Amino acid sequence: MPPWRWLIGLVLGSLMGGKCGAVDPSQCIAPLGMENGAIKDSDITASSSFDSGNVGPQHGRVRTDKNGGAWCPLKQATTEPEEWIQIDLKTVHMITATETQGRFGNGQGIEYAEAYMIEYWRPRLQKWIRYHNAKGEEVIEGNVNPYLENKRQLDPPLWASKIRFYPYSYHQRTVCMRVELYGCRWTDGIVSYSMLQGDKRGNNWEFFDNGYDSVSDGPELKHGLGQLIDGKVGHDDFKTDIYDGQTWVGWRNDSRHKPIEIKFEFEKVREFSAVHIYCNNQFTKDVQVFSGAKVWFSIGGKRFNRGEPISYEYVEDRIFEIARNVTIKLYHRVGKFVKIQLYFASKWILISEVTFESVVAHGNFSTEPEPTTTPHVRGAPEHEHKMEIPVPNDVNESAVIALVLVGVVAILVLVGGIVVLIYKFKNRKYFSSPNTSNLGFPNGSLAHTVQGNESVYSVPEKDHIEAYGVTDINSCSDDYYRKSHSVKSSLRSTLPLPHPEENTYQEPYQAMRFAPYYSYSPIVMEMSDYSGRASPKKSCDNYDYAVPEGNTLSLLGGCDQSTLPLTRTRVNSGSTRNCGGQRVSLRSTRSEGAEPRKSPTQQEALAILKKRLEQTTIKEFPRHRLRMLSKLSEGAFGTVYIAEADGISDYSSTLDTRLVAIKFLGDGASDKEKKDFYRDVRILAALDDDNIARVLGICSQEEPLCVVMEYLEHGDLCQFLKIHVAGDNNATLPYGVKSLSYNCLLYIATQIASGMRYLETLNFVHRDLATRNCLIGKAYQVKICDYGTYNELYVNDYYKVDGNTPLPIRWMSWEAVYQMKYTTKSDVWAFAVTLWEILSLCRRQPYDCMSDPEVMENLARLHCDDNQYKYLSRPSNNKDIYDLMLECWRRADTDRPTFREIHMFLQRKNLGYAPV
Repeated sequence: MPPWRWLIGLVLGSLMGGKCGAVDPSQCIAPLGMENGAIKDSDITASSSFDSGNVGPQHGRVRTDKNGGAWCPLKQATTEPEEWIQIDLKTVHMITATETQGRFGNGQGIEYAEAYMIEYWRPRLQKWIRYHNAKGEEVIEGNVNPYLENKRQLDPPLWASKIRFYPYSYHQRTVCMRVELYGCRWTDGIVSYSMLQGDKRGNNWEFFDNGYDSVSDGPELKHGLGQLIDGKVGHDDFKTDIYDGQTWVGWRNDSRHKPIEIKFEFEKVREFSAVHIYCNNQFTKDVQVFSGAKVWFSIGGKRFNRGEPISYEYVEDRIFEIARNVTIKLYHRVGKFVKIQLYFASKWILISEVTFESVVAHGNFSTEPEPTTTPHVRGAPEHEHKMEIPVPNDVNESAVIALVLVGVVAILVLVGGIVVLIYKFKNRKYFSSPNTSNLGFPNGSLAHTVQGNESVYSVPEKDHIEAYGVTDINSCSDDYYRKSHSVKSSLRSTLPLPHPEENTYQEPYQAMRFAPYYSYSPIVMEMSDYSGRASPKKSCDNYDYAVPEGNTLSLLGGCDQSTLPLTRTRVNSGSTRNCGGQRVSLRSTRSEGAEPRKSPTQQEALAILKKRLEQTTIKEFPRHRLRMLSKLSEGAFGTVYIAEADGISDYSSTLDTRLVAIKFLGDGASDKEKKDFYRDVRILAALDDDNIARVLGICSQEEPLCVVMEYLEHGDLCQFLKIHVAGDNNATLPYGVKSLSYNCLLYIATQIASGMRYLETLNFVHRDLATRNCLIGKAYQVKICDYGTYNELYVNDYYKVDGNTPLPIRWMSWEAVYQMKYTTKSDVWAFAVTLWEILSLCRRQPYDCMSDPEVMENLARLHCDDNQYKYLSRPSNNKDIYDLMLECWRRADTDRPTFREIHMFLQRKNLGYAPV
């Protein structure tokens, strides 16, 4: 082997071979309390004692010489032991060693046990198990005199809450014992695992789980523990295990032709972050890491249907034959039972250790319901479980012919209907909107022009990109608005909601291709037109809202109040028709007839932004100074990684290394996508606020293109809040528990309001404001970002309203959901939900008592204004804060406060607070 190959293998082995979070038996060596008295006398019992007061079990402690000086059983020891001394540890411990000693008795004792056996018990076993070592031996060597101790390592270790020592003697003799246990408390939470026993390879190798301590049902091992969790990993070459004992458990592909399945049971319901599986990869000997894996979760253990399984694919390595840990992220899934399926990549799979990263989950969890398999027969009694089909004695030929003809006609009608549906589907136009994914944009500029009779919004079905963006409108004329199609039906009937067949309304806010939840007004688009192309000839004059003050559009098309809306329809913000068909204004009475009120600093902010767009140059950051740590999220726009960066000059700190977020442009990006990427990065780089994640640099010298953005030490705000409790005094909390005061929570919320106020002055609409899209760092510094949008950790926060568009409906205003109307006031609504998250420390999802369709139905109550909308409950005792939330959740967007007003209010509420 060339020297460079050996060196790379050595480095790779050091990286891959390290255990990730597994129990290390070499560190689990503490005495458990016989000598020091931590184990109480009442927890030490025996089958009998020669003299319970003088040589009773309470005196069976090593290096302790009281009264008689040891425990002495009534009967003599033989090769068939009956007497025992028992130690109750109360909870399950991992026992790695035992120690025994005879009776010294101030020089008068001569009794000792030359050997002994061990039996152990734990709750999941419900019976006593005789211990044997890796060689199958049950008898453990004891003492050779009454005064010297003898400590023996247990290989494999055992897991028990109760231990019994049985004195053993090859010749009948009187014995006395003093004992000690070594190990540590078992905190991994695993109470058992079940799987098929391993296979035999030839005549020399048995890849069995020899340490498994429960019964086997044929080839299946059930309800026990063994060497997969003993903390001992195998060698790179499985053949060397012959010297240290077998540590690999293996299965042969051609003996099963299906994936290997291992089920783990835990003591309590837990929240899982990752699982690490230590695998062998001697591909030259037909052993490889599994090609893929699926991980399932369950509360009850009978049905693993708690959400979709987590799927994982491993990239084949046929270069290095080094054993390694394979880590599968579990994204905080919850369960008491975990089932892992491993798929073969070669003839053999060998694993020696499985380790979970998890914590106990708090809350009430119900077991999975029984599957419903009984067909329902209309008109049949409820207790019926079968249908009886009468068989006539005489066949009526004419009736049979008639039935056949009816069947043929029905099939033809069905086929014709399917053809019509396919034809309509292929001819349907999907137009860009803030709520549609896989949007198609025409080649060239995003600012469209009208050519002939072609609509300015017509979109070809190619060049699909995923964005929640819209193209900018070149005119506010009514000619570009079409009446949306509405469907009158019950909301419960057909959720998720379909898009209207004709949906040509476009909002005048351009969504960023590579920050898909940000959008900005055409004036920003014109400012960023650094490539020299002409600006649109016409544009809306009002930039206060993401939706212009244009003409009206029928909202429900004459629906009645009793029917909740089904179809999400685009409308302008000026006015709509109510459910009775009468035209009404969405603005409150206090603003009717008045000019739209602008922030006094808006024009100044836009002027500053324009200047920054003209002057900003994005620094080229050397790619070799980035070290990728983990993948944060992934979407059609590309991938976001957390990385370490050396030498970020924009940081005020003098430290050289900082955490950053890296947004990569997808592989094989077109020239147009690269142009859009540079444009979006340029606009984001022009943003300058302490509470907005900034652009720090760009890597454009080689593919793939990427932008370096700020990331903070404590990650996203949602996960940060979950590991804290509410409290003003840490002195009263248990050791290690972190708390956040009420004023600190308001301080966090005030910073978010400050960042949103800055975006409001620039007419930026975030559209996915939530704690998952906020970062938190030292001194509780908060910055708004959009990294959580495509993070798999928060996939349950999004609902596919139209079948393929995930939307954060629990944070969205009713007009954003049902009218596709995104404004700074819809961000105000989302801010109130975010504030609710902060004050509840993200312990619950908003509207957690409702399913996603029920949340849609609840928002529809505001749509039809029937006064039946259910608000989020008050998260704290402060009525003023909840009143602010209720103002942010007002039906009319113009009645909601601005972020400037929200920021001022929170500043006054938190006056004088300074983070520690």
